[in-house]
Amino acid sequence: MCLGGTLFIWSATQTLRNVTVQQTLEEAVLLNDVYSAGGREGLVKAISTLSNLVSSQDRISAVYDENGINLAGADLVLPDFVGVRDTTLQSVSAKGSQGHFIVSVQKFNDATLVVGRNLKAVDEMRVHLIAGLVVMTVLLTFGTLVLGLLASGVSFSKLRSIEGVLARVASGESDVRIPIVKRTDQIDRISVQINANLDVLSRLMASMRATTTAIAHDLKTPLARVGLLLNDALDAIEAGRDPHGQVERALNETGSLNEIIDTILRITRIRAGSRSQDMQLNDLGSIVENTLEFYAPLAQENGQTLEFRPGETEKYLLLCDKNMVQQMLANIVGNAIVHGGSGISIRVYLQERPEMLDLIVEDTGTGIPEGQRHEVFDLFKRIDSARSKPGSGLGLALVKAVADHHEARITLSSTDPGSSHHPGLRVIVSFPKRQVQQ
Repeated sequence: MCLGGTLFIWSATQTLRNVTVQQTLEEAVLLNDVYSAGGREGLVKAISTLSNLVSSQDRISAVYDENGINLAGADLVLPDFVGVRDTTLQSVSAKGSQGHFIVSVQKFNDATLVVGRNLKAVDEMRVHLIAGLVVMTVLLTFGTLVLGLLASGVSFSKLRSIEGVLARVASGESDVRIPIVKRTDQIDRISVQINANLDVLSRLMASMRATTTAIAHDLKTPLARVGLLLNDALDAIEAGRDPHGQVERALNETGSLNEIIDTILRITRIRAGSRSQDMQLNDLGSIVENTLEFYAPLAQENGQTLEFRPGETEKYLLLCDKNMVQQMLANIVGNAIVHGGSGISIRVYLQERPEMLDLIVEDTGTGIPEGQRHEVFDLFKRIDSARSKPGSGLGLALVKAVADHHEARITLSSTDPGSSHHPGLRVIVSFPKRQVQQ
């Protein structure tokens, strides 16, 4: 601001000074013409008339003879230069300063002409501009400090609010959020993002609590059965009977428990794993063929038909984790075989769209009621019609974890919506095309 003010003051005063110089030179030219027309006598007469008409405070003019004696005009000491200068003129009678002038001095054969304009207005303007600049600087500085203090107070209040909310969240109040009145500054935008992160954290904590409860509930029953079987085995030993049957059944139960725990750990690892890890370019059609070849004997044993329709494309290349995708497809086909019923038809095919690559598994079984389709991907979730069949309720949860790992979308629908007894189930896993490299 000081630099800008200095440049402005210099520019303004320089402009006004140039105007004063121009006026002085114009007057000197006019008097020079008078001298050319009437000689020294005409010049003396013109300056005498001019001196009587104008004030000597703003404008001065004088003529001197060849000896420096004042012939007419202002009673001034003859300047000791020729040309145009800024100078301080002095009176002959009183040796004091007469003010700051722009003076033009012209020397002729028998006379010397002095013309000048007072620079008092320029000097006063400079002083006023400097004073105004100082006052404005002080006011703006003070105002800026006040505004900065107010702004910092508001920011500090918001930061204290954020600190308090985070402290309450750390103490266990997961539902508390940062109050946001206006989204006007960076702190408000950060607060919105913190609230969004807290919402995600709350959902994850709720999911973790639900998962923990489900795990405890679903593991309690088989553990209790293992305990009863081992107690029966002890009773058999004490009674002198062979405990082999009870021990074998207890081992089967512990084996089922191990499978459940391994599946939970596998789902956790998939959810926490990096997407770039173990990602390679694979032919999805080849993965489907190998998986269905493994499940074909089981489907045939149940009187079911298992069919793969490869489609028109020679290869469906997908950047994926082969083992994960194979496990996902195995769980989907396995569910269809176990829960679809005997005599059903199971078809698997691939479909390529402009932005997606779809893996589709459809059957002609009993299907899943529309109101329960959003629940089947939860841990240990089993619909009523599946509770009579063996299983842990983790198969589709693993399918969802693998799909999320590949940023794929799963869609459930009926194969034949018009049928009330055998609507079937169609499972579509849509992989984004940016995962596909042709």
